[in-house]
Amino acid sequence: MSDKTVQPGWRQSMAWAHGWLGLIAGWILFTMFLTGTSAYFRPEITRWMQPEIHAEAASPAQAADSATRYLSRVGPDDLQWYIYLPDARTVATRIFRIPAKPDPRIRGNELDLDPVSGAPLNARDTRGGEHFYRFHFQLQLPHPWGRWLAGLCAMAMLGAIISGVITHKRIFADFFTLRWNKGQRSWLDAHNVSAVLGLPYHAMITYTGLITLVTMYMPWPVLTNYASPAQFMQTAYGTPADVPASGVRRPLVAIAPLVRDAERRLGGPATRVIVQNPGDAAARVTIAQGKRGAINSRTPTATYDGATGRLLSRSGDAAVAIDTAGVMLGLHLAGFAGPALRWAYFVMGLTGAAMVGTGLLLWTAKRRKPGAAPFMDGPPLNRTVVIARQRVV
Repeated sequence: MSDKTVQPGWRQSMAWAHGWLGLIAGWILFTMFLTGTSAYFRPEITRWMQPEIHAEAASPAQAADSATRYLSRVGPDDLQWYIYLPDARTVATRIFRIPAKPDPRIRGNELDLDPVSGAPLNARDTRGGEHFYRFHFQLQLPHPWGRWLAGLCAMAMLGAIISGVITHKRIFADFFTLRWNKGQRSWLDAHNVSAVLGLPYHAMITYTGLITLVTMYMPWPVLTNYASPAQFMQTAYGTPADVPASGVRRPLVAIAPLVRDAERRLGGPATRVIVQNPGDAAARVTIAQGKRGAINSRTPTATYDGATGRLLSRSGDAAVAIDTAGVMLGLHLAGFAGPALRWAYFVMGLTGAAMVGTGLLLWTAKRRKPGAAPFMDGPPLNRTVVIARQRVV
């Protein structure tokens, strides 16, 4: 009688894929979930970490005007200015300069200004909530390697979600089962409960996270249909087209009237001002309007001649694909969410971290040697070392 090799079934194959995908990318995914969840309260964390900032409230037009007056003094020859105006969650005006001759010794050109006076705000040097936001998809690695690693881990996460649903026949029934102090069983129950509780959120946040950087992971459609990535960004997200400086000096027009005109034309408060070639005859001022409560993150813009104040263009209706990408980005960032929905996002994000963490601990518990000391005995640091050593082995 000849030996017959028993081929693993479809469910067993999915279990194998689920385990390896989670094991390889697990700890990075755990970090991404924690930092991304924290980023839902990015402005609040920054304000908490910079208690020295007590800025007065100002209208978008006033904040933009005071910021441009400051920038005209410190960077009249800059290539570009970015001005992020305060809103209900931020009290300061944030500016970012692109100098004509960058100094490599300077870490960055970001600064917080008082929205009324335009004076720099003296606060402790911290990125606050911005650190969690950037770490979430850059992983403290040089560009673009952090984004590539985050994307690969997100792809593994999406595969682990699909294979996990296929593997667990009783996944929804097990959601109502949580056995405490049962060792490996308890980790399995915790993994199932945290996974099923946030399953729609986990699938949505993983897929939309990939979509936010899809043009980097799959650049061929953009390269085929657009002359350059800059042209695609202009069409898709309303970023201003690059205009070369003329070399002819001209003072920048007053920004406040342009902001008020843009708000009237676009139907909402301004959130961002971009100035190209300030102090040049070819200066351009692009003003973006934030749609409060709208899921679509694509913001309408109006572009003006920076030397004369004449309206040059206004973003029109976007194609369905562009609006779809804007909705997916909006769903991922949750900028439209009010306090209650933002907290719901936060709780669901924690279930994602719990799902990944319990899955990794379950993998370790399964491989504990018979007769060894109980898994949860000993100081927490010792348990961490044991987990790390067993993963390496």
